[in-house]
Amino acid sequence: MKSNHSSSSRSSKALHQSLTPRITIFLLIVFILFLFTRLSLFPSESSSRAFDVAPRGLYRHFSPRDYLNESANDPAPFHFCPIYGPGDVLAKKYRAVNLQKSVLNRGSGTRIHRVIHKAMRGLPVTISVLGGSVSSCHGAGEDPLSPTCYPSMFFAWWNSVFPHPASELTNGARRKTDSSYYSYCNGHHLPDQTDLVILEFDSDDDYDGVWLEHFELLVRSILIRPDHPAVIILGHFSPQLQGLYGYAGPEQLHTQVAQFYDTPHVSIKALLYESFLHNPSLALEKYYADPMLPNSGGHRVLADALIHYMQEQICTGWAAVRGYTYDVTLPMIFNSDDAKVEDAVGLFRGMDVRKGDKAQGGKKKLWSPPTDRTAAAAVPRFFLTTRPDPSGGTDPFHFEEVQPFCVSANDLINPLPISLFVGTGWHMKRPSHAVADSLTTVDAYYWYAFYPASKLRVPVTVSGGDVAIWYLTQDSRAGQATSEVSCWVDNNYGGAKVIDGAAGSDPRPSIRIIDRSVEPGSHYVECQLQGTEGVKVAPFKLLGVFTT
Repeated sequence: MKSNHSSSSRSSKALHQSLTPRITIFLLIVFILFLFTRLSLFPSESSSRAFDVAPRGLYRHFSPRDYLNESANDPAPFHFCPIYGPGDVLAKKYRAVNLQKSVLNRGSGTRIHRVIHKAMRGLPVTISVLGGSVSSCHGAGEDPLSPTCYPSMFFAWWNSVFPHPASELTNGARRKTDSSYYSYCNGHHLPDQTDLVILEFDSDDDYDGVWLEHFELLVRSILIRPDHPAVIILGHFSPQLQGLYGYAGPEQLHTQVAQFYDTPHVSIKALLYESFLHNPSLALEKYYADPMLPNSGGHRVLADALIHYMQEQICTGWAAVRGYTYDVTLPMIFNSDDAKVEDAVGLFRGMDVRKGDKAQGGKKKLWSPPTDRTAAAAVPRFFLTTRPDPSGGTDPFHFEEVQPFCVSANDLINPLPISLFVGTGWHMKRPSHAVADSLTTVDAYYWYAFYPASKLRVPVTVSGGDVAIWYLTQDSRAGQATSEVSCWVDNNYGGAKVIDGAAGSDPRPSIRIIDRSVEPGSHYVECQLQGTEGVKVAPFKLLGVFTT
């Protein structure tokens, strides 16, 4: 037994002695391979880099950041951001592609972001509307501030996002009125100070090049106001106009102006056109009071298109303010923009006082000087159709800024003096109610005469050189009598223009340019009723005299 135990001990010892060198050699080979790969594949940092690397321990408090979805880490305080995201209810309702197509011109958005920036700072915002029958809520409440009409719908949404008790909504829209009137008389329908003006004339203007000039004058005259408001062009889709023009319409002229003056143009045509073609009767029932006017459902679409555009700009503006994006021209901030909310003036520069409020002096104005406010959104120093004169030297455009001048029969604040009508054969028509909500024969204020040779002289001020007559047409169907007037500037009898009031349709306002290139300054316009003297004719109805 002892010999067996001794032999086994010797054999295990011999095995251990034989394995030790092998393990040592194996470990040595592994170490050499590790050292070789370390030196060849991973050279020393000091030999390959020209900068120092901080110890990794300094970054232990950092965490990965999703730059492609910034809202996941730092969400905006608006539920509809990011646009077309999970919180974008309107995108689910109308589809993102249709909402994208509804913006006919987006522009830089500089003026819009100035308004949004003001609202984000907790300051009140005044929103004004100009338009025709659609914006005056004809067919959807009949009240310009009806809750079933898009102006009130949009304003209610605005207050839900930027609530402020001093924010204002004004609606200067008039039934059966196109941009030709507002291009000269918009100042009569806008407050002295406003931040945002919505223009809705896509279904009111004619698809004619003349209306390109009218609409340009309207947009330009608003942009150069002392308060420099932002402008949004809003378009209604009318089945009646689709029957006349097909897909193209007056909105194409308005888009040209929008592009030239960097104003957004939003239209609901992309939202309703396809559904109207597929099922006209259903679309008319759901969205229209008649082939021209929308009902409350159509106004909901108008409000939603406008709201979604503003939501897009709010989300983009917020991202730019936080430094997440740089695709927005942020408004410049000046000391005069830092007035406190309690220093805000009223709608008419502090002249109005609400019931229960006391008038206070020394109010600061919440708007900057024109040169500051337009620094990032300057109005072009020429017109859309301007062509340079090669021989013009330093002034190749011979540019004169427009200052629209409006003498309107509907101006109840500064009407023409009664003395101008005495002994002229012309009279002033006043409707039975205090305020005319349209310009039809029943509702309008106008000047009229029915004895030939009756002559009316109206003093005017000219800046840009154009002089126009605004009048009410007369239905010549069924043999109804019509009349004519001859109008001229100063003593330019040879340049007099004869205006025929006849029209083969219902009475509607119309405009006629009677002179161009009139010298700036004070002038007068004379209009004389035509016909056989002493023989009574159908009354000719003048609505106003306009100049630029």
